[in-house]
This record gives sequence, structure tokens and C-alpha cells, in this order.
Amino acid sequence: MAIWNDYNWKFWSAEEEPLPRVASKHRRISICTTCMNRLHDLKETLPKNIEDNKKYPNVEFVLLDYNSTDGLSDWVLNDMMSYVDSGILVYYKTYDPEFFKMGHSRNVAFKLATGNIVNNVDADNFTGKGFADIINKMADIAPSKAVFAKGKRMMHGRIGMYKNEFLSIGGYDEDLTGYGFDDHSVVYRAMGLGFKFMWWGAFGNFSNRIKTSRKEVTTNMKEKRWKDTEKKNKEITLTKLGKSEFVVNQNRHWGKASVIKNFIKKVDSK
Repeated sequence: MAIWNDYNWKFWSAEEEPLPRVASKHRRISICTTCMNRLHDLKETLPKNIEDNKKYPNVEFVLLDYNSTDGLSDWVLNDMMSYVDSGILVYYKTYDPEFFKMGHSRNVAFKLATGNIVNNVDADNFTGKGFADIINKMADIAPSKAVFAKGKRMMHGRIGMYKNEFLSIGGYDEDLTGYGFDDHSVVYRAMGLGFKFMWWGAFGNFSNRIKTSRKEVTTNMKEKRWKDTEKKNKEITLTKLGKSEFVVNQNRHWGKASVIKNFIKKVDSK
């Protein structure tokens, strides 16, 4: 894509800056998943992702149930409460949305997360064993102004940032609708502000996916024609980049939602 050549962006090289054998500290890592009626995928991915990362001493999994009606809350209550009780899994449910909104749902989850670094992992993604540890070691190399992502082009929701920096650029652009280009918007805007692209796809078997058709992905969205929304979202993003509008969602309360935490406590994402 030509956009990669339009800016003097910073790309990390593992050869020039190898990962440390041992990280300087254990940063709090939040692995966030938003889900609307994708329980069939989550049953496969979430328990394995937790098991594959629970040795990292400062990790949390944030699951945002985006008004699912397929039994997700019952599954968490019946099968996942040991993780909730241990504190490694935090379950939030919102009853507000009628349709799934990619940017808004991820904004809500990232705002609710308590980590220094927040990572999105979609419901059909496996993190791979030791993912949180790899992210933490990469953070030693880039202790600020970093984007952590699967790869330079095919991200599929697999991106992360320091939470304070994610908030500073306005998060996911809520002007984008439907499917497509929301991850690229975040990455391009951050890199336009001088962030370094830290790609962890080179480190083995991280973040494999259950193959999901775009038809299935858009099932819970209001707009079903994903090619149209992807094109529209790309145009919106590139127009903003052309105007150096790297911070989005200004003058609006973005990532706003009322949620129930762990079936008990009502909270609001700020």
C-alpha cells in the first residue's frame, strides 16, 4: 500500500534491536476481546489464551460482552468463573448496543482495561504461548510512542498500544462504521505522530486465527456490505491523514458505555 511510503515512519528491526533475554520489569498487560454473538469462537480461543499467558505475572484478560444473545454470559458464569475469581479475567457486559461497532466496542474495552499496555485480540484469535511476555520485552525496546502489531498490513484487530498514548490520540475513530480499516486508522495516525511500529509477527506462532468469513464477521453489524464500508473508512482515514488530523473523536465523549462488571457491579467507561 502506497501509504507506507508517504511518510518517514519508524519501523523496528529485531536484527538491529534484539529482544532482551529478561525484561526490566513486568508491566501490566491487558488483552482485550470484544464479542457480540461469537460464543462459538470464544469457547475455543479464550480459555487457551488465558492458559497460554497465565505464567506472566501481571496480565489481565478483559472480555466485553457487547450485548450478546447467544449464551455468552451463561458460559462465563458456568465455565469461566475460576478465572474471574482469580482476577486474570474481567467480564463486562453492556446491554446498550443493537449492532456491533468495531471501533466503539474496542474503545470501551481499552478504557476499562487496567494495563499499562492494552492489546486487542478478536474473538477468533489465538494469542499463542507467551504472548504477554513478548509484548513486555518489546516494551523495553520502545518504552513510549509504540504500536505493537501482528504485521505491517494484515493486522485483523491484532494491535496494542500504551494505554495513555492510545487515549491521547483519541482511540479508534468512531467516525468509521461497519467493517474495515479501523486498525489501519489507529496505526497510521500514531505513526504520523512519530510512534514506532513494533511488529511481533516475526516471533513464531503468535496470533493464529480461526478462519472467519467476512459475511460472518458482519452478521451483527448494521451495514452488511463490507467492501463498501471498508472503502468508505479508508477514504475517511486518508482524508484525515492528508490534513494531519492524527487525533480523532475530539469534542465528543468517545468509548462511552454503561457496563456490568463480573455480574455484580455497574460501572461506566469514562
